[in-house]
Amino acid sequence: MRIPVKYFYAFLAFLLAFGCIYAVNLWHQQLLVEEPLAGALGRIEGVKDVELNNNRKEAEVWITLGEVDNLPQIYGEIEGILLESYEEDSIRIHLLDSRDPYLESVYHKVHFALLEAERLGNYSAMSEEIFKQLAQEKELKNYRLWIDQKRIYLSLATSRGALYKVIPVNGERAEKG
Repeated sequence: MRIPVKYFYAFLAFLLAFGCIYAVNLWHQQLLVEEPLAGALGRIEGVKDVELNNNRKEAEVWITLGEVDNLPQIYGEIEGILLESYEEDSIRIHLLDSRDPYLESVYHKVHFALLEAERLGNYSAMSEEIFKQLAQEKELKNYRLWIDQKRIYLSLATSRGALYKVIPVNGERAEKG
């Protein structure tokens, strides 16, 4: 059985139309959403680089941070800009920092207290335990711990680099489902 030529041309026209629609949509997403978004995120103080990866289900954003004094404020600004374009549950923010093996080892000393507080809500005990452990670290130039209703924020810095960690609070996950 031979397919009539008119069906072949109709199929080619369909493919061409579909390709054009896909290309225009991709161009629109890149030029009118992602580039302005990356530009707005890049203007936040402390943000060195921004990379966006947007698929149909969620947007992943990799933010490279320089030296940051107030991690919750910076994270809130990042999240606020992203929420102007995406739904809250469709965003995944990844913070990239300049961590080194020493900062990783310091984080591993305190991460049990962080995760225990995230699960149990014992933030005062967590704070005491973490500050007690971090006070013993002579190479740390700066360390800070913040808590808000959504997250626990940890910032560790030496003269060589910085480590930033944002941990969602257990109740925040329960609200999202």
